Amino acid sequence: MMEQVSGGTLTKDEALKKALDHANLDKDQVDYIKKVELDYEHGRKVYEITFFKGGYEYDIDAESGKVLKFEKDLDD
Repeated sequence: MMEQVSGGTLTKDEALKKALDHANLDKDQVDYIKKVELDYEHGRKVYEITFFKGGYEYDIDAESGKVLKFEKDLDD
């Protein structure tokens, strides 16, 4: 299900795909998706995304799709 963000350009699914592409993973390779949530940081819309194949956290700009923050659990 594609959910359109009010006033934004990316859907939750599109933002998740950006994060997965950056991690070089397909959705079926991920153990589970914990969070894909729209938030505001410093006046901009940002998707906060957390998924597990190890542990990945992303902030994706909801307007441009740019990866703003990326963290990976090094124990993976």
